[in-house]
Amino acid sequence: MADYRVIKPFNNNVVLASEGKTGAEVVLVGKGIGFGARRGARVDEARIEKVFYFFDRDQFDRYEEVISRIDGRVIGVAEEVIAMACREFKIPLNEHIHVALADHINFTLERLSGGIEIKNPFLDEIKVLYPEDYELACRAAELIKERFGVELPDGEKGFIAMHIHSARSNQEVSRTVKYASMINRMIEIIEEGLGLKIEKNGINYARLLVHLRFTLERMDKDIPIKNPLLSSIKKEFRESYRIAKRLGDFIAERMDKKVPEDELGYLALHIQRIRFALTGE
Repeated sequence: MADYRVIKPFNNNVVLASEGKTGAEVVLVGKGIGFGARRGARVDEARIEKVFYFFDRDQFDRYEEVISRIDGRVIGVAEEVIAMACREFKIPLNEHIHVALADHINFTLERLSGGIEIKNPFLDEIKVLYPEDYELACRAAELIKERFGVELPDGEKGFIAMHIHSARSNQEVSRTVKYASMINRMIEIIEEGLGLKIEKNGINYARLLVHLRFTLERMDKDIPIKNPLLSSIKKEFRESYRIAKRLGDFIAERMDKKVPEDELGYLALHIQRIRFALTGE
């Protein structure tokens, strides 16, 4: 039977505690475990729903710095959102989210209280590429509104979704941002090449975004792909292949990697499908 002792309560449902045998610091989440909790008090194990250990000492050092300067209620909400994500996705999240999400929510609340809203230029891409993360971010926004009386705009929900996605895919938030930014520009290049606007609420847009994301992931991980239709695509869909080459130049510039012709062929095929869907040609 574990023996957890309270170090610091964050809210009624979240406490920072130490494990009796090892003395390891842990975050405990469970309904009512922080209500009236005092330092050194034993935590009722029956109420614990989630235990978060810090295996990376550097991450815990950063966490200590964050909890020393941020309202404990913000830390508590962030931990409840993390626990919600773990239940939803049934996988552990990267430890960095304990620092990153609390810091982000705190910064968001400070900005909004001052009437400052940052536009999220990748919101459309986030909603399509990471729908599960965005849906969970919307639930997080409801929790934040319930606790702090602050309504989060959709763009802010998008930023939270990016933090959640990066933590469950074990990548830095910067990479998630990079993908969204690149895809945003790639869509613009396709629209410029076709001379058409792609409806962002449509199924064609959603499919295209997914294909573009797969392209970037293959390039990032150096995964080769064979395109048996390449010669036919280059011959029959010349204009779409020309646009695909523009995408290839952009990817090469941002990732410092030459895009293989087989990959360009698949990009041209997806562009041609968009062209046909929008014009019938």
